[in-house]
Amino acid sequence: MRHGALLLALIAYVGLANAQQLENALRLFDEANGLVESGAYAEAIDQYHAVLETGLASGALYHNLASSYFRLDEIGEAVRYYERARRLLGDDPQLLHNIQIVEAQIQSPFSELPTPFWRAWWYTLFSQYSALRFLISGLGLYLIACLLYAHHIWSHTRSSWHRRTRAAALGVGLLLLLVAVLVSGERSSIQGAAILESTTLVTESGSIDVPEGVKVSFIEETELGAEVSLPNGVRGYVDSSVLGFF
Repeated sequence: MRHGALLLALIAYVGLANAQQLENALRLFDEANGLVESGAYAEAIDQYHAVLETGLASGALYHNLASSYFRLDEIGEAVRYYERARRLLGDDPQLLHNIQIVEAQIQSPFSELPTPFWRAWWYTLFSQYSALRFLISGLGLYLIACLLYAHHIWSHTRSSWHRRTRAAALGVGLLLLLVAVLVSGERSSIQGAAILESTTLVTESGSIDVPEGVKVSFIEETELGAEVSLPNGVRGYVDSSVLGFF
């Protein structure tokens, strides 16, 4: 009984702490939104970051944070947090509109390599749907297949619909679990970053000026600096301090 009471007390304490954390985060978020409405964008940015420090985040928070940076003409930071918002909000019309406005401000001299159609489809898939959604769906179908197989063994059912149903549930369930693994790996492997301030990309053949706000792909950290790839595929090195990862 003592151990049970202690466990219940611990669960209640953790639940209360989480509820308090959420309440504090929502309060800070509301205060930040009020500061944005009053035009105090720098103070609003501090409040949004205070919310992030609680360990909580959302697409709306990243969206509002990016817009506040844009109001202060910090284009690199705006791009950074708009891209974070896009990962959570997907093709939200207001978000896409704001991203277009920001991109129009960036004087990028780099053309973008065309994305193969299958790659574009895959990007859409993992940006719109989380790995958790595929995981839950896959596990659900897998469980249904196991229950059908158990029913088949227990009742000796021999009907064709039963056989097709359990085979379909098992096949689709395993496929969704595979997609969940792939989506999770894709998210963790993608290292996008925005250039936070105008910088120089050092390449094997020379150097290239890169304006603030340009999106690059981070490859790895080296002795020469952070190796990145520009939108046109050119690789080079920049100081890691100018990268705002998203």
